Amino acid sequence: MKFGFIPTEGGRAYRDSLEEVELGERLGFDSVWIEEHHGVREHYWPSPLTVLAGFASRSSRVVLGTNIAVLPLYNPVRLAEDAALVDIMSGGRFVLGLAIGYRPRDFSMMAAPMQQRGGRFAEAITLIRRLWTEDSVTFEGVHYQYHDISLEPKPIAQPHPPIWIGGWGPRALQRAAELGEAWIPGPTADLAKLMECQALYFGHAEAWGKDRSTLARPLTREVVIAGTDDEAYRVAERHLLVNYRDEYGGGWNHPLIGRIASDAPDQLAELASNRFIIGGPGTCVRQIQAFRDAFGVDHLICRLHFPGLSHDFIMRELRLLAEEVFPALG
Repeated sequence: MKFGFIPTEGGRAYRDSLEEVELGERLGFDSVWIEEHHGVREHYWPSPLTVLAGFASRSSRVVLGTNIAVLPLYNPVRLAEDAALVDIMSGGRFVLGLAIGYRPRDFSMMAAPMQQRGGRFAEAITLIRRLWTEDSVTFEGVHYQYHDISLEPKPIAQPHPPIWIGGWGPRALQRAAELGEAWIPGPTADLAKLMECQALYFGHAEAWGKDRSTLARPLTREVVIAGTDDEAYRVAERHLLVNYRDEYGGGWNHPLIGRIASDAPDQLAELASNRFIIGGPGTCVRQIQAFRDAFGVDHLICRLHFPGLSHDFIMRELRLLAEEVFPALG
């Protein structure tokens, strides 16, 4: 089982996130991931590939990936170029994680239409993969048309950097099976929803002639780990809930998280059940094992940053995970 993490987010905290990446690599983490949203204070990144390029210059082993880049916001040729450069700068350690996006403000800020984004998404992935692997590309799609174009330099990963696809809807799962090397679920779904979506994804993959036993099974989870369960829950109540109450449940139109009242009692307990990983080391081991037993996760991505959470706390979490949790999971 591999382990990755999402470090401190927000451009002004870049130095903190870089220090976390360096520590994570020394501790034996396998991967580091960057999320994309736009215009969010002290959270997410507007230009994830730029951040990963910086991480590439200060790391030598960890996989670097987007989790997730919102593909319909990009010109696909430019994204193919930027991704190829990150792959080269990292020595072939790059994974391009993509989704169609759901947040209206992201699209309005980039002057990109939300309509037909699924069609643009599918065409863009096909185009990107061809640009990475073919010397000359002519593409006649509904949304994109190019004649005799080429990408230089091409990525060094062979046959190309992996493309992992996120999303929860039936069409998203179908696109992940058809167009991606893996489906990468985000942290918001509970276990029941995860299993429902995984079954659909596997069904689509097998229809495309893929063997489910060979498919990667990454999974992103919200993680708050501390010395004791009580301390972890106090931190989660203060910081993790911001994502769900003020962001996902506060007007973002998240596909899985409905409106969340700010004064709802036992809100964290209700959300955390079979969804979050919160507690001391022993509790976190049991919770991760439950996801591994049910979902078969082989690459756990721990989202550690939440608005207002200190850099020092995340550095402590990295050490607790590496020294007390991961060895117990084998």
